[in-house]
Amino acid sequence: MKNGFKRKMAAVLSAAAVLFTAAGTDTVSYAQGPTYTAMQDVYYTKDNCIVYAEPTYTSTVLTTIGANIPVQVIGAYSNGWYRINIGVICYVKMDSVTSAGAIGLPTNTDSQILDAQKTAAELGYEFVYLKLNKQKAIQKDIFNSYIGEKVILYAKIDDELGVSFKMLYNDKVNKDISLNYTKTASVNQLGERSVEFVLEDPTELKGQIAIFQFKEGYDKSVTILPVDLDTNDYVEMNTYYTEFSEFAYAPVTQVASMQIVEVEITNSLSDNQRAIMADHRQGIKYQSDDTSEYRSSIHSRLRRDTEYVDYNY
Repeated sequence: MKNGFKRKMAAVLSAAAVLFTAAGTDTVSYAQGPTYTAMQDVYYTKDNCIVYAEPTYTSTVLTTIGANIPVQVIGAYSNGWYRINIGVICYVKMDSVTSAGAIGLPTNTDSQILDAQKTAAELGYEFVYLKLNKQKAIQKDIFNSYIGEKVILYAKIDDELGVSFKMLYNDKVNKDISLNYTKTASVNQLGERSVEFVLEDPTELKGQIAIFQFKEGYDKSVTILPVDLDTNDYVEMNTYYTEFSEFAYAPVTQVASMQIVEVEITNSLSDNQRAIMADHRQGIKYQSDDTSEYRSSIHSRLRRDTEYVDYNY
């Protein structure tokens, strides 16, 4: 995204007081504890997930669970604990489970995601497939639990659109990330197909998001147009090229409404188009035409343990 592109972030925090009573011989005292929110969701354990009898490190350890085991989450405490039901009611720390299944691929034949997984591994990243809940939202504690790790969080919204989050920065989000889009599509007289994804609750992220296309079987160009949150107009970012199972990649720094315009390319991609796509598929590495001055200026914004950059930041 160009430097002139403006973004806004709205964060809403809410809390409710929970009172516990303690009976003494002559008086009753009140203490404010962590807030509790009832939930009904299925998360997946990370490796070495420790299960406690109570939401405290000093309570009895009931068991330790391996990676990628589904557990029913029935509540969340504001001090970082989940209440879970695994036949008995027990507790785990929020950062020991995730809404993603390890490197859980929907099917063994999902070639696009397999390609993304391979590319991520080549870049030194772990690829994590997020399984969205009914609200199509990534909870903030799940997102924040990956901050500082070299991991690509990926969520498939529908059969045509997915997003992945490159964790390059240490900045945490203060609210859940909504991926609940309203989708409309149209085709003009020239055969160009426009798809609009409208999101009611935009979020700014100091990192990257990649937009993936899924349609297979023909060559096409894909132009990404994210919305300008100040003017509410769509602003053209770049045109990317996809061939068969390859994906279009577009780094942006917000989760907001967007428009994509795709044009079928009847003949196979030209050598120049293939070169452009190969450059974009490097994802968060430098593009070949980046100047040394640009690289120097962007380095100050990066975590020290990574060489990768958002080249359109």
